[in-house]
Amino acid sequence: MSGTSERLARLVDQLRQQPGLADTLPDPEGAIVRDALDGQDIYAIAQRRAVSEKAVWDTLGNAARAAAGQPAAQVETGGLGSDTDPGVTGGYGDTGFGSLGAEPPEAIPGEPGAGDERAAGEA
Repeated sequence: MSGTSERLARLVDQLRQQPGLADTLPDPEGAIVRDALDGQDIYAIAQRRAVSEKAVWDTLGNAARAAAGQPAAQVETGGLGSDTDPGVTGGYGDTGFGSLGAEPPEAIPGEPGAGDERAAGEA
């Protein structure tokens, strides 16, 4: 058995100590635990649930700790690129590169769509 298979087997054994745990977890965590208890491997679970393999390992590790009565490890809840700043702009004001507002770009004279019918017809 490979190292990852052994690690998964240990986690599943811990999860089986509290069989109803998966039903108490919110989805997708509960679904990930049920998939592992059903014998799916980490890669298959990650593909099925559209999450990273690390997210599957973290979820199963936390669930196994919960089954053993231990506290869960810290998890990232925002995700890559999450806007965690408050407000309409999300904290993205002037950046030194100009405003990152939602205004449309200014039209350049002579470009199609800039109100110059002749330039659009010549293109």
